[in-house]
Amino acid sequence: MPRPTIDLVKLETAADAASPEAQYLLSWVVAQARQVWAEVTLRRQAPEAPLAAPADGGDLLLLGTGNVLVAARSLAAMAERRAGGTSVVVPMALECVTRPDDEPLYSLRGFERLESRWLAEPFETTEPARLLPISLLSADAVERCSPALPLPADDVARAGIYHQFVDYYGEAREDVLPFVPPHAHDVLEVGCGNGATGRLLQDRLGCRVTGVELNPAAAAAAARHLHRVVCGDVAEVALDGDFDAIVACELFEHLPEGEAVLRRLADHLRPGGRIVLSVPNVGHHSVVADLLAGRWDYLPIGLLCYTHYRFFTRRTLEDWMRRLGFGKVELVAQRTELPAQLAALAAQGGLEVDAESLSTKGFYVLIEA
Repeated sequence: MPRPTIDLVKLETAADAASPEAQYLLSWVVAQARQVWAEVTLRRQAPEAPLAAPADGGDLLLLGTGNVLVAARSLAAMAERRAGGTSVVVPMALECVTRPDDEPLYSLRGFERLESRWLAEPFETTEPARLLPISLLSADAVERCSPALPLPADDVARAGIYHQFVDYYGEAREDVLPFVPPHAHDVLEVGCGNGATGRLLQDRLGCRVTGVELNPAAAAAAARHLHRVVCGDVAEVALDGDFDAIVACELFEHLPEGEAVLRRLADHLRPGGRIVLSVPNVGHHSVVADLLAGRWDYLPIGLLCYTHYRFFTRRTLEDWMRRLGFGKVELVAQRTELPAQLAALAAQGGLEVDAESLSTKGFYVLIEA
């Protein structure tokens, strides 16, 4: 007997539509759904548009805005509960199933481990069930349920887990504040997203922030908050004037010609100014452990983001700075806890193991004018 078909409806903002990271994850989820249903029909619609049931009266898999990750095993568990007659099936949020001693989520493999545990040992929750950010619905449930309201307790089941990543364009990076010179009056933020970090800098330091953003929808949102926003590729757009500080968080790993861009930015730094970069470390224990397990899985955000062109370690960054001729550079490690197994490996000898690199998820790179 053939498996059934499913309509997958993705609620998509303009920023999502223009984001290669969001589009990658959506294609990944569709591929996961095809392991469960014989045919998957993808429909995209604006979040404010009314939700319509599938024309054939079948089931609907609803994905909310942003980067929502759900894998085949959880989708299969949801489909099984739906086949049992429940009208609405909602997975659990990853943060609701983690324990205090669980490692933070760094990789797809880490998500799969938590998923396996939850599927083997499900538990009850008081978290109200909602259609968003993900749910599986019968056609009649689509007509009577509202995405904005909690679902009625009857005829709703829990199955599987999902993870919703932080807003790729909306995260406010408060962690960079200590590295921005307090006297900075004019600040350039490259990759400003929707302006959350730049707005924070303006509020805390009283500075003026000029943002550069490639995504047109995110740039339009940032323009409502920042002193000025330039939409386009930082390698090509006009950068008018000089700045007391230049900030770029998780940017240079995404650039095919990062060295040329960094040289260009340095030309716009005033005497006594500082460039503040945040760069992920590919030598982090989560990446190394995945490689030992034969894995290298891209995600829409994080250490193995889908759109990374370059990968860095401390040694790579130090070499990069020397080759570009920057003399006043400081690297500040962003430390995480090292799992016991890898700590033991570092301690036992026999292999050349850099324990500091394994426990560092990234570096702040501080370049003085």
